[in-house]
Amino acid sequence: MELRDHIESPCGLRYVFEQLELQAGYTRRWMLDMPMMRTGEEIAQSYEVLRQFVRFVEEVDTPYINTLQFRLQGLKDIRTTIKNLGQQAVLDDIELFEVKHLAILAVDVAERMKAHGLDKAIAVPDLNEVITILDPDGLKMATFYVYDSYCQELRDLRAQMRQNPSRQEELLAECAEIEEGVRRDLSKQLVPFAKALEEAQIAMAKIDMNLAKALQIKQLGLCFPTISADDISRYEAMFHPQVKDALAQRKRAFQPVSLTFGQKPTLITGANMGGKTVVLKTLTLCQYLFQYGFGIPAQSADIAVKDEVFFCIGDEQSIEKGLSSFAAEMKNIDAVIKASRENRKIVALIDEPARTWCRPW
Repeated sequence: MELRDHIESPCGLRYVFEQLELQAGYTRRWMLDMPMMRTGEEIAQSYEVLRQFVRFVEEVDTPYINTLQFRLQGLKDIRTTIKNLGQQAVLDDIELFEVKHLAILAVDVAERMKAHGLDKAIAVPDLNEVITILDPDGLKMATFYVYDSYCQELRDLRAQMRQNPSRQEELLAECAEIEEGVRRDLSKQLVPFAKALEEAQIAMAKIDMNLAKALQIKQLGLCFPTISADDISRYEAMFHPQVKDALAQRKRAFQPVSLTFGQKPTLITGANMGGKTVVLKTLTLCQYLFQYGFGIPAQSADIAVKDEVFFCIGDEQSIEKGLSSFAAEMKNIDAVIKASRENRKIVALIDEPARTWCRPW
């Protein structure tokens, strides 16, 4: 399961995701394709990288962060171009521009990461040789043109076109043929860098993501969780960011919740409108945030890693599947039972089961 499969969960995951100050549309799409982490080692590694970015945003001046964010706005999705290059296709001028632009951006971002010791957290491949291939005049400008520098014959033909306007049509055809040969040669030189270009694009998406997560931790007062060693989850002063924000707009305060639960069933009881559903939504949200490497909305959190998360809130009717609210709820609970019988590590948060059932009179 990927983030896009969980983003519409009624727990409020989309709200937290939308609060991220992501700079590139590519980063957003790349994040939605991220699989949910299911091992403690993977989760611990992701948080170690994030900690370094939190230290970075705490130590560096805001203008520097703003400049880095501005640079990351230049990250474009050129996966199709990189795929074409990997298949040894001849790239056109637009595709060669995309490769050059990515290479210049990667070198710039890599230098900024190295200046603050973040190059070991996320390594950006060295694409200086790509720039050398596509920038023969050393201008370091994010533009592409079949420059005269690539071919003396092309330089001479273009000079003749300027000197003999009457022969432009004839010479233009010759120029076009030579230019295509230059593109073919450039594409051939770039083929060995296809993998590095792909890795650079992903590395900069990771930088964009971790920078946004670090800023969100600072802005929302989130915490770094620890990974539970005994399969028991513990939360101190847990809160729901979306609900807290809504209450704050009405000049009201959110009441933090502390809670511990393990492998045995835990029952939450209380009066109507006492906040039980909000607690379940917050627990579900925290579990997803934990397994996608976000900061956790709590004072402290010790969370158990799970294979799957189930959140059954009741009102889940589906017109497309021909299911009533009750049928959809029973189907979700059935999935919980099957998963538990398969000895998978799951967390199932069920809000007032069967409340949608209405007895006919």
